[in-house]
Amino acid sequence: MKQEYSFKIDAKDAFKLYITKTKSQIESELAKLVSRLSKRSLHPQIEYAVLSEGKRLRPLLVILSAESVGGNRRQVMSLALAFELMHTATLVHDDVIDQDETRRGKPALHKKWSMNDAILTGDALIALSVDLASGYGETILKTVAQSALELCDGEHIDITFPLIGATEEAYFTKIREKSASLFKAAAYCGALASGGSPSEVCSLATFGENFGIAYQLRDDLLDSTLVGSSVLKDLERGRVTLPLIHVYASSNAHEREQLENMLQSLMKANVSPKIAEKISRIFNQKGSIEYCEKKINQRIQQAVASIASLKDSEYKNYLCEMAESLKLKA
Repeated sequence: MKQEYSFKIDAKDAFKLYITKTKSQIESELAKLVSRLSKRSLHPQIEYAVLSEGKRLRPLLVILSAESVGGNRRQVMSLALAFELMHTATLVHDDVIDQDETRRGKPALHKKWSMNDAILTGDALIALSVDLASGYGETILKTVAQSALELCDGEHIDITFPLIGATEEAYFTKIREKSASLFKAAAYCGALASGGSPSEVCSLATFGENFGIAYQLRDDLLDSTLVGSSVLKDLERGRVTLPLIHVYASSNAHEREQLENMLQSLMKANVSPKIAEKISRIFNQKGSIEYCEKKINQRIQQAVASIASLKDSEYKNYLCEMAESLKLKA
């Protein structure tokens, strides 16, 4: 008798395979989109910005949200690309604002070409994003535009935020606009474009917002613990993070004065990495890292809970896996 073999793939492997394949398809569609712009004078700059390595989380969220309510990726691929282009535009402009010299291991666009080229490329990407979203009706187009406005407002709050004395409430308002707004809109629009019910669309929008907040908190935490770096990039730029807010609130007057002096030194050029290391140690000693980890986990739990009422499917499971992936490994 011939023996039969069956190979089962576990949930985590299935999720990884889904993400890999979907991301590959997104990359392919982005390349096709960029190739259609070959006659534009900004084509080299757009190609450089769009086809650089990226996580593609926002288009993935559009597609997963669509599939979780019974839609398919063909229906929403252009919408998914619209969110990736909008996100890329913000990165190009952020590098100009922050005067960063690199992006994803390569020269920032404004360093490779010029400030003018970077500003115009970002503007062109926003226009392309709006054009792609316009094919999905007025509600979705308005949602995309509103999320972009919130994002700009959040970025402005970020660059004008006081480094010392900021409240946690104000911080969460900032990241809700700057970081979570595009994730929320991506999930909402993906579900809406695929005929999701009002409750499904609302649940996925809530998922997107909590996912986006957790994602930004994770970014803050990685920066504060010097993971893969000897600098605290956010604090060097004068950007407020949750660990900084927590450590300041947990310190006495003398400790606050010392912290303020270290932060002033940190923002100066050619500062010793030892100052960054000392601040990072203070974050650990004061429990600020643990506090931030707790906040991340709370948002992940809220994201997962928000889609509990969705019909069970592999796509719902993938959304949960996507949220859980934000937890930092011990």
